[in-house]
Amino acid sequence: MLQKRCLKLLLIATLLSVLLSANPKTAIVYCWSNGGYSATPENPDYGTHDWIAQHALDWLSNEEKQYILDNLAAYLYGTELPDNGEASDGIGDTTTHHIYYWANESIQDDASAVRAQTEYNKAANYMRTGNIAVAVKTLGIMSHYIADVGVFGHVMSSRTDWGPETHHSDYETYVNERTNAYNDEFDAFLSFDGVLGNISAYNASLTLAYDTTFDADGDLTCVWMDQNYDWSNPTFRNRCGESLNLAVNLIADVLHTFYGSEIISEFPSGIIMPIFAITITVVITIYLRKKKVC
Repeated sequence: MLQKRCLKLLLIATLLSVLLSANPKTAIVYCWSNGGYSATPENPDYGTHDWIAQHALDWLSNEEKQYILDNLAAYLYGTELPDNGEASDGIGDTTTHHIYYWANESIQDDASAVRAQTEYNKAANYMRTGNIAVAVKTLGIMSHYIADVGVFGHVMSSRTDWGPETHHSDYETYVNERTNAYNDEFDAFLSFDGVLGNISAYNASLTLAYDTTFDADGDLTCVWMDQNYDWSNPTFRNRCGESLNLAVNLIADVLHTFYGSEIISEFPSGIIMPIFAITITVVITIYLRKKKVC
């Protein structure tokens, strides 16, 4: 009997040890919603990440975005992969979806910016080898790392000067309910800033995180948003919309940059000189013929 009791106690102690020691350093990180994980890549579930990524296309010319529109499902599917570690092509690196600034405005941790730039570079390589569909999917992945730092919970933690956030998943759930279709309630916050600039994915991420942390006017900071969580407060609500709009505009800028540097500049150089030579020959021939007629 004593032996059986000892065995039971040993079994319980072992189970408790396993439970307590499993992933002790894993942090729970929430993100903008993806609308769930897609059953098939061809028909991706729609959430805030999709809404941000797709509306970023609104500000691009048809020429600049056509290659993405031709692979839109892949683009939207890509937006969920940073959160989804279960899919065959999933990533699931949620512990890198943050950027932290010190109170003196210097960078403490640029994890999400590094990931965004890494995916941008991958997309560029895919494009150069003619793998357009995978390049577009990778741009969707890239957009996730940029968009996440538009959430105050992604620029705060216990190891920052701002402390841990109180509101995170509740904030993102509320927003997702108003951005889970391309045409949705929070469309009202979107407006083009008037300029398609050239910016790296890394700097776009830092720019968004800086604004989320400090606010351009210095008052509606990440701490203010967390401490004044109230959707009935127009100031709070509009600040959320401002962050969403900035994310959309910055991703549009990055896609504009990608098109200019990786698509236009990739026009084969071996073709340029022959075309130039033919053009000059035609012009000279026409000129000489006209001269003879005269």
